[in-house]
Amino acid sequence: MSTPSKSRLGTHGRALAEITAISALGILATAGFQVVAARGLGTEQFGLLAAFLAVVNVVAVGSSALRNSVAVATAAVEPTGASGTDSPSRRRHLDGPFIEALVLGGAATVVVLAIGPLLVGSLDASWLLVLVTALGIVPYFLFARAQGILQGVDATRSVVWWTTGSQLLQLGLTTIAVVTGTGALGVLLVVVVTAVLGAVGAGLQLRRAGIVGRASAFTAQSITVLLLTVTFAWMTNADVVLVRGGASPHDSGAYAAGAVLVKTMLIVPSILSLYLLPRFVRASGDRARTRQGLNLTLVFTLVTGIAISGGLWLLGGPIVDLLYGPAYAETVGLLPWMALMCLPWSMAQAVLISLTAGASRLGLVIALGAALLQLAGFLVALPDILLAIALNGASGTLALVAFYIAHLVRSRPTLVTATNAPTQSAS
Repeated sequence: MSTPSKSRLGTHGRALAEITAISALGILATAGFQVVAARGLGTEQFGLLAAFLAVVNVVAVGSSALRNSVAVATAAVEPTGASGTDSPSRRRHLDGPFIEALVLGGAATVVVLAIGPLLVGSLDASWLLVLVTALGIVPYFLFARAQGILQGVDATRSVVWWTTGSQLLQLGLTTIAVVTGTGALGVLLVVVVTAVLGAVGAGLQLRRAGIVGRASAFTAQSITVLLLTVTFAWMTNADVVLVRGGASPHDSGAYAAGAVLVKTMLIVPSILSLYLLPRFVRASGDRARTRQGLNLTLVFTLVTGIAISGGLWLLGGPIVDLLYGPAYAETVGLLPWMALMCLPWSMAQAVLISLTAGASRLGLVIALGAALLQLAGFLVALPDILLAIALNGASGTLALVAFYIAHLVRSRPTLVTATNAPTQSAS
C-alpha cells in the first residue's frame, strides 16, 4: 500500500489535534489534582495516598481493558458512526458489556477486599481506606463500558470529554477535601464520587442516543484483550505500590511524586489509542496500513517522550520546587533516571494498540512474562531505589522489543478480512 494521502493525513491530524487539546485540559486537571494532594497532605500521607491511588489506577486502567474490549468488538460489527438504534439488542436491559462490567467490577472488588489485610499491614493504613477504595470499583467498570461503546462507534470526542470532565470535577472536589482537612480518606472519597457521576452521565448519553453494546459477554477475544490490558496496567502502576512496601515512607513519597511527573509520557499513547484503536480494528486486513500506522505512532511517542525526558532533566529542580515544595527535594535526584525508565514503557504501550486491536495471544504471553520479570527486579533491588529504577527500565525495554516482534508476527501476510480479523489472534 502506498503512503497515506495528504488529505487522509490532514483529516487524521485535525481529529487528533482536537482530541489532544481536550485531553491536555484533562492532563492539567490531573496534574493539578496530584499537586493539590501532595502539597496538602505532605510526603508521608501523600505516599500512603499514592499507594492506594496506584491500586485505583490498576482498577481504572484495568477497567479500560473492558473499554478496549468493548471498543474492539463494537468497531468490528458497527459501521462508522452507527448509533445502534435499529438493533434488536436495543430492547435488552442487560447487554454483554454491561454484564461484563458487573462481573468484572464485582470480582475486582472481592480481590481488593481479600488483599485488604496485606494493604493495611504493609502500608500501615486503616481498613476504612480499603473499603472506600473497593466502593469505587464497580462504577469504574460501568463508566468504562459506556466509553467503550462510544469509542467503538467513533464517538471519540464524547469519550475524551467525559474523561476530561471527570478530571476537572475531581480537581475541584479534591481542593475542597484538602482545604477541609479530610486527608487521604477525603481524596479517595472524591475519586469514588467522580467515578459514580461519570458512569451515570455516560450511561444516560448512551440511553438517549439509543446506542447499545452488541457484543456477547466474555468471548475469547474479549478475555484476551481484558487480560492483556490489565497486565500492562499493572506493569505501569506496580512500581509505586512495590516501592511503598519495600522502601521507607519518606523515600516512597519522593518516588511517588517523581512517578506523577514521568508518567505523563504514558498519556501520549493513551490519547492515541482512543482514536486509533477502532481504526486499527477495521484495518486489520490491510497489513501495510497497520504497520505504517503503528510506526508513525511509535515515532510520535518516542519524540514526545524524549521531549518530556529532556524537560525533566533540565528543569526537574524548579518543577519539583514549584509543584511540591522543598519537602520533595529527594525527588529531583530521581527524576532523570525515572524519565529514562519510563520511556521504553511508553513506547511499549504504543505497540500495545496494535496487539489489542488483534487480541494477540502472543502479546498476552509476553506481557505476563514481562510482569514477572519486573516483579523479580523490584524484589531484588529494594530498598535500593536507584537499582529498582534501572531494573524496571530494563524490563520495559525487553517488553518493547518483544511486543514489536509480536506486532510483526501479527501483521505478516494474511488473507483474513477486516471484519473477521479482530476475532482471530494472528499470533
